[in-house]
Amino acid sequence: ADEEEWIVAKDKPTYDEIFYTLSPVNGRISGANAKKDMLTSKLPNSVLGKIWKLADCDNDGMLDEEEFALAKHLIKIKLEGYELPNILPIHLVPPAHRKNMRGIER
Repeated sequence: ADEEEWIVAKDKPTYDEIFYTLSPVNGRISGANAKKDMLTSKLPNSVLGKIWKLADCDNDGMLDEEEFALAKHLIKIKLEGYELPNILPIHLVPPAHRKNMRGIER
């Protein structure tokens, strides 16, 4: 399968800088630390909850660098007035998580 370019990649350096201010441990930030940053978007908790579910690809309750960048990207598109997907389309799935995902829409 041809690798779709990860749409978040171009903004990732910016998101990485924020990620490293949020005290990552073993390359992951806690839900509490991620939430603190996500709340600055002023989006309602229901929307942030949906973003979290989409971004926490491995459901471990923490976000790695790619998952955090994805969360920031989803916040950005929501703030720009776009609807959030119910299921992550492949071009949004972080490259490191693509091999673990089964049955996502291509």
